Amino acid sequence: MFQQSTIKEGKTELIVPDSSLREKVPPRDPAFFNPLGALKRDVLVAVVAGYSANLGSKISYGDPLAGVGAGSIRVCNETDVRRVYVNDLNPEAIELAKASAKLNDVYRKCSFSRYEANDFLLKHSGPHKRFDCIELDPFGSPAPFLESAVRACKIKGMVSATATDGAVLCGVHPEVCLRKYGSNSLNTEYCHEVAVRILYGALAFAAMRFDLGISPVFAHTTKHYAKINAIINAKPVLTSKEIGHVSHCFSCGARTIDKTIIAKCQECGKKTKSAGPLWIGELFERQIVEKSLEFAPTKSSKQLLEGALNEIGAPKTYFVIDKICDNLGIPPPPLSKIISALQKKGFRAVRTILNPRAIRTDATTIKLKEILKSA
Repeated sequence: MFQQSTIKEGKTELIVPDSSLREKVPPRDPAFFNPLGALKRDVLVAVVAGYSANLGSKISYGDPLAGVGAGSIRVCNETDVRRVYVNDLNPEAIELAKASAKLNDVYRKCSFSRYEANDFLLKHSGPHKRFDCIELDPFGSPAPFLESAVRACKIKGMVSATATDGAVLCGVHPEVCLRKYGSNSLNTEYCHEVAVRILYGALAFAAMRFDLGISPVFAHTTKHYAKINAIINAKPVLTSKEIGHVSHCFSCGARTIDKTIIAKCQECGKKTKSAGPLWIGELFERQIVEKSLEFAPTKSSKQLLEGALNEIGAPKTYFVIDKICDNLGIPPPPLSKIISALQKKGFRAVRTILNPRAIRTDATTIKLKEILKSA
């Protein structure tokens, strides 16, 4: 029998393999648990609670790749769900999840199973079996499970998907991205936004294959993962209108988001490179994010949700100020000073939760550089 440890995360006590706390890279055997995913689970709790509150009813929650149940047991213990379905093919992981459920006195609200993830989702794809909320948190890409998740989700239900193959989504391996997600990735300064938009796009295409659509709720990234949350709706035509491309000029740094590829830079006239097809609409939904704020369990999760509210309606893609200043050979000024200078010139300028040293602005690249030089 392997050694176990009991830790507290949020309001929940979790029983996890001791090796996952000791080793730098958490091992997959005997069962996978990543301590660095605490913030991701904090946000998950807040968004699920906010979604449920906005819906006005208790929800069913399915976790086909639950691991030791860190996310699903926290959702069961810290939100007002009706029932949580905890599934993992690994028997050791399910036993740990059961032990955590008993420890937190939520065992009666849980159902446990050991199926392959797609098999589990397909068992819940029929009428009256579908989930209000589905969490996809695989080891790597969620792409193999997106269609099954759409089939197992109710209309107006929410799918949450996490990707840990950041190098693929951020343009380091574009050919792999095309193969997995059906989209070209691009290694730009705003690659984390490209990653999120590719993920949303992949879920949108999965939904549209069933004549359904999506509506984004919330997304965030770290160096370990990219995560999206989206509502499944019956609006495939509206969804298709939010699919397009990012065209980027590596000569001057200008970028355009449009339904079609813009082959020539609109600022300097040089040839561009493109990412897509991907999601070109909003990344956040105000009503659910505002509700989620009420349930944020930590200061960090609250800051992410508050930041997202500030970005709604802001220009798409962001500029990393340190990178631009480095290219100009000048020291980077404080972000607050740059934002103030841009706003005084009549431009929109806000921070982004996708990069702490970046801003969104509708100023041209040329104008932004001019302001940075004079800041």
